[in-house]
Amino acid sequence: MKKTAIAALVAVLASSTFATEYYVVVPVPNKSPSAGNVMVTLSGYSIPAGVVGRAYTGFDFNSVLQVLGDPNYNSGEVRWSVAGGSLPAGLSLSSSGKLSGTPTAAGTSGFQVMAAYKTKAGEQLYQVIVAAVSVALAAATLPAGVQGTAYAYDLKQNLSVTGDPAYTPAQVSWSLVSGPLPAGMQLNSDGTLTGIPTVGGSFPFTVKATYLGQAGQRQYQLVLATVSVSLSNYAFPTLLAGTPFSYDLKQNLTVSGDPAYAGSGTAVTWSVSTGTLPTGLAQANGVISGTPTKVGASNFGVSAAYKASSGSTNYSMQVNANVLATGNTRTWSDGTYAASCNAYLNPTAPYVYSGATGTGVYRNNPAGSPMDVYCDMTTNGGGWTLLMKQANGDGTTLQGDTTYWTNGTTLNDTVASMNKNDGNFVSAAFSKLPTTQLMLQAANESAVQTHGNASAMTAMAAFSNANMTTAADPIGSWLPSAPNWGVHATKYPDGEALTAARFGFNFGEIWTSNSPGVIRMAPRWGWVGNQDSDTSGVQSGSYDACGGLGCWGAAYGQTWMSNNKNTWATTTYYLWGK
Repeated sequence: MKKTAIAALVAVLASSTFATEYYVVVPVPNKSPSAGNVMVTLSGYSIPAGVVGRAYTGFDFNSVLQVLGDPNYNSGEVRWSVAGGSLPAGLSLSSSGKLSGTPTAAGTSGFQVMAAYKTKAGEQLYQVIVAAVSVALAAATLPAGVQGTAYAYDLKQNLSVTGDPAYTPAQVSWSLVSGPLPAGMQLNSDGTLTGIPTVGGSFPFTVKATYLGQAGQRQYQLVLATVSVSLSNYAFPTLLAGTPFSYDLKQNLTVSGDPAYAGSGTAVTWSVSTGTLPTGLAQANGVISGTPTKVGASNFGVSAAYKASSGSTNYSMQVNANVLATGNTRTWSDGTYAASCNAYLNPTAPYVYSGATGTGVYRNNPAGSPMDVYCDMTTNGGGWTLLMKQANGDGTTLQGDTTYWTNGTTLNDTVASMNKNDGNFVSAAFSKLPTTQLMLQAANESAVQTHGNASAMTAMAAFSNANMTTAADPIGSWLPSAPNWGVHATKYPDGEALTAARFGFNFGEIWTSNSPGVIRMAPRWGWVGNQDSDTSGVQSGSYDACGGLGCWGAAYGQTWMSNNKNTWATTTYYLWGK
């Protein structure tokens, strides 16, 4: 029974030719184990073939080893060696009895393997066949391409590999030996030639296919049609801020070299390549459009790209601004404000006095203080800003010593009062607008009075007491003898005859008798009258009546004016500046 079981075990082990770390130990009946009783044998076996360059599948000689006579057998004590012949180049036998490596040469190799255990050894002759691999690339004419058009070609259709039944195309490595390939193209790891070429022309190149250390190479040529893109020049018209604009650059576009181009800018990509467009304009699909909002010159380049080709041209635009009506006022069409009415009427480039021009309400920005003002664009050269109105019959509200003249206090400073209707009005511009000229209008006169400031200053400064001409009686010229502009009179309001009158700008008489140093009578711009007689060619006496713009003083509106400051306020006065 025992012998049968042992025989069966030997049979099973012998059938497992690729088993690893198996061995057979058969005790000898009625004998004690000793080195002399051990028997070592190696069975014959057809070892797997190899392929040059491919890692060998490996073979474990322990699978064909039998050791008899030692129940304490230890496989680690087996010593392995090649007793004769030679292993295939690239393969080696390890100390544990395993054959491994990568074959480097084709052929058939026979060799004797010996397994030694204690004092006994077994040998067997084996053979390994190593097959050679052949790699080749066939000649081919590659299909032509077009610059900028996606291209693909699979070089594997030209590849042949023989000698390896386990060959798969995925194991082939591809490389570019010489070239280069056209810009935008690449040779991929799977042997495909792909990309979007960015240039045209003829491009010879050599590729190599390598499999298991063997290689084949071939030169090919790729021909690509050149695509040309160009933009012609264009002189843009002068644009106006606030006015919509549009221009299509596709009419300046030329694309050649691609028979597939559909025309009309199809598939063309547009960009502003240098500089910037005027503020408010944008480019989309070759169309420059929008509403410019900022004045000035803009220089920019536009690029049109089709596939991998592009063309660009530099252009320039000039944006000017004109007068734009916005709500109840007017501004420059770029949303900015002129410093004065005169600056609207006589602007410097890139601003032009056109559009919603004429007399009316404008928004000015004197000294960084934006405000709405009334502009007269025609009288006496135009460009005048309305600073003040004094109502007909009212010699009190805008009396020359009120805060309207001294502190910049405004009065009815609204768009509704910015006109030449009768009424009292003081603009913020009176204290903020620098002026070199002042003009006084009277509603009952066609002629105007003008005054030139010594330097640029506000009207409030020009009419200040510091700039007043003052003197004790008499002062200045007393002609004519009666008021004849704005105020027309030959007598005082109380009926007493006038002997003299004087018209002037911001002057006053200093009281020398009753209240020394006090201003007795003064107009900011207007008339004073006197009833005293001329003695020895010199006018004597004092001013007793005042009419015009901003009359004031200690004697203003007393006896000779019938105690009524309004008696010589006989018309509407308009004060202008520029």
